[in-house]
Amino acid sequence: MKHSLFIVLFALLSSCSVDPVARPNGHMRIGLPAQNACTELPFEAPFKLQINAEAKAIKKDVLSDTNADEFWMDLAYPSILSTIQFTYKPVTENLEELVRDAQQLAYKHTVKASGMREQFFAYPEEGVYGLYYEFSGASATTTQFYATDSASHFLRGVLYHYSTPNADSLAPVTQFMRDELLKMIGTLKWSESENGEN
Repeated sequence: MKHSLFIVLFALLSSCSVDPVARPNGHMRIGLPAQNACTELPFEAPFKLQINAEAKAIKKDVLSDTNADEFWMDLAYPSILSTIQFTYKPVTENLEELVRDAQQLAYKHTVKASGMREQFFAYPEEGVYGLYYEFSGASATTTQFYATDSASHFLRGVLYHYSTPNADSLAPVTQFMRDELLKMIGTLKWSESENGEN
């Protein structure tokens, strides 16, 4: 009995020696994929681009015969819960409609976004021209783009994060994925030129 009283008294005195300190909420550290390892798409597509070696390219089935000439693909980054969805459509006297649809789909996200930045890009030697969009705030997508050669090819890409859209905690992932997208746009080539050569 005597010993247990000393143990309880010692425990009470030693536990009260440090003042409690309030600590801010933290976020889990995110391990980003390596940026320098690149590879080609693992399947035939109407376009070519360099992708991250850790990303998983998934060719998707078209939904009906009416859009059989389209090509759909997801580029998934499982370790950071992000995916870029690509939609390719051939240009058949419908370029104005394709551009308008891509711009309208981008501007739909300005309702939730706190800001949007547009940037024109052009790679004349590859016949690649388009617009790149960045959104800030709680938008469902943080980045989109469309690219075309203005004659035969049209490609649209949209970045999605499959986690809660908390801009602060997703900032490293968003910046990584924006860099990835810009790298892909810079390496984009059409699989067939207008005269049918590869």
